[in-house]
Amino acid sequence: MTRFSRVVRDAIKHFLEYGYRSTEELNEWVSRIRAASYEVAGSQGHYMEEVTSNLTQLFENDITKGRVLKRHQGISRFSVEKLSTSMRAELDRRIMASADLIKINREKAIETTISRFVGWSTSIPSASHDIQQGRSSTRGTVTSNAKHIEKSAKQVDYEARRVMIDQGHKLIANIDNIIATENNAIAAIWHSHWRQPNYDYREDHKERDKHVYLIRGNWAQKKGYVKPGKSGYLDEVTQPGEEVFCRCYVTYVYNLRSVPAEMLTNKGEQFLMAA
Repeated sequence: MTRFSRVVRDAIKHFLEYGYRSTEELNEWVSRIRAASYEVAGSQGHYMEEVTSNLTQLFENDITKGRVLKRHQGISRFSVEKLSTSMRAELDRRIMASADLIKINREKAIETTISRFVGWSTSIPSASHDIQQGRSSTRGTVTSNAKHIEKSAKQVDYEARRVMIDQGHKLIANIDNIIATENNAIAAIWHSHWRQPNYDYREDHKERDKHVYLIRGNWAQKKGYVKPGKSGYLDEVTQPGEEVFCRCYVTYVYNLRSVPAEMLTNKGEQFLMAA
């Protein structure tokens, strides 16, 4: 049992025995629980190190090892490496965003723990009042009350890992956007993981699977070679990784010959025939 759990259980036992008697006594227990909560919730420095390590490793696997090229067929490794400054700046932004979110969630979890304890403890009548009114049958046991009070603080590590995973998806999506923008991608093909067992996909994201979206203002559109297809423009839908825990991704189309026929204009078809 952690020190946090022992402190919470000691506090519950105290109030079950004596009831709520004074603000001073309550504040003393609140201080003890708060201090122990910070221990079980982990230090901000620890999470900063873990965030930096995890996202940097993801970045290295995707960029340095060339996995990113699978989503950008036709783009050379050299073209990707030229954007290293912009991509590393995005990595730094994601690290800071993750650390900030974890800090906010951590503080919120600790305050929720304190709020639950205060709400419960102040509902317990003092021992003298209890003798007069009879023992309450709604107080619950030490264990049941402890589980309720401890829940938020004990989930901080789990929630921190969820934040890191989500920010990892956002990192990859934004890196893809940097590469696509700088290399004048024509269109994007949406990929959903809805076929993956137990994946909690969004229904509208499933419907986008394999749809081809035109990238507004691309070079081929400016020349009059392409037009939006039935799926429209990519900027008309939420982007991959934009929504919380979205794992969708897009692959990009850079070659006019890879554009679906329905998205080619007459001028585009003539250009391809002439080429």
